[in-house]
Amino acid sequence: MPKMELILIRHGETDWNRERFFRGREDVALNATGITMADLTAEALKDKVFEAIYSSPLKRALVTAKRVAMPHQIDVRVKWDLIDIDYGVWTGLKEEAVKERWGKDFERWANNPARMRFLHGESVRKTWKRVNSALRELIFLHGTGVVVVVSHRIPIKMMTAYLLGQKARDIVDIRHDPCAISVFEVDGRKAEPVVLNDSRHLEKLDLGEAQDF
Repeated sequence: MPKMELILIRHGETDWNRERFFRGREDVALNATGITMADLTAEALKDKVFEAIYSSPLKRALVTAKRVAMPHQIDVRVKWDLIDIDYGVWTGLKEEAVKERWGKDFERWANNPARMRFLHGESVRKTWKRVNSALRELIFLHGTGVVVVVSHRIPIKMMTAYLLGQKARDIVDIRHDPCAISVFEVDGRKAEPVVLNDSRHLEKLDLGEAQDF
């Protein structure tokens, strides 16, 4: 019986990634490196036959998705529930500034995020529910073929954890770098990882060790 090949891609690099600013719902653009990352990802996947490609509405994800989709002459389907987590008052602040002002909350976020709720933002529990509800919907809608999802660091980690049968607390142990690729073989409710956080296609950029941010 035919199965679905589900490909998860995080958007390319932005200046805010590099400088360790919390992004969330802020509509930050890809930088020049991020554009190149997206194009190399498109090259790596050009021989696939896409059934569909979905993206967060934020331009760093949407531009990545459009460039990945270009060789396939397929339109990107924007899905709001794939948007990044809302960091609330942390949005636009550097990691060090957040550590200084909200030390206990940052410690919780870094080590035990499942019960985290961002001031004037979103809870991890709510984000997990919306992101993985969207994922289940896409799996049910397509069932077979190659389906690509382009989103953000936290939603991608949440989808990965869900597909691996893990919980929200486990996102601290999952890594997904900019424009890295994870692939799952999905058969109904069963998902088997084929490759996780694969960035071999980006090696020619000589980026050094990626930061998990």
